[in-house]
Amino acid sequence: MDNFEKVEKLVEKAGVTYEEAAKALQEAGGDLLDAMILLERAGKAQGPEHSTWSTQYEYQTGYSSVRDAVIESSPEPKKGAWKEKTKDVLTRIWNALSKNYLLVQRKGEEFVKLPIWLLLILLMASWGLILGLVIVSLFFSFTYRFVGENELGGANEMLDKASGAAEKVKEEFRNS
Repeated sequence: MDNFEKVEKLVEKAGVTYEEAAKALQEAGGDLLDAMILLERAGKAQGPEHSTWSTQYEYQTGYSSVRDAVIESSPEPKKGAWKEKTKDVLTRIWNALSKNYLLVQRKGEEFVKLPIWLLLILLMASWGLILGLVIVSLFFSFTYRFVGENELGGANEMLDKASGAAEKVKEEFRNS
């Protein structure tokens, strides 16, 4: 901050003229706080207002309505609010699992369309068998895609890469 900005700050905060502010700043060696203190001691600047706070009620004309005022507080959390939140989360999870599907196609024709919840159950029951079937089916021109309400672009990109890799291996096998 240059000298001119400091003088402007003193004029603004202390309510003095530019000449008084510049003189005080020069006497304080360029220190803004010291210049403000010099102006206060000289009686040219107003010091900070003093406030008092108390927790006891004392009658003051300006605050007579405070005693009778209704103090609003934030509502207490309802009992069982965690149940509502849990229900909401579970509902959103169920909707995501039941409104999105794994679409299996072969040569552009729909072969099977499984809801995600059913796919998860099958994977938990026999993940090794399912994984083996998926890998083998990729070599027989099956493609996999997630469809539904939610955008699952990242998963679809991964499935496209797997299909592309299977096609490359199949081409290399044919060429050899």
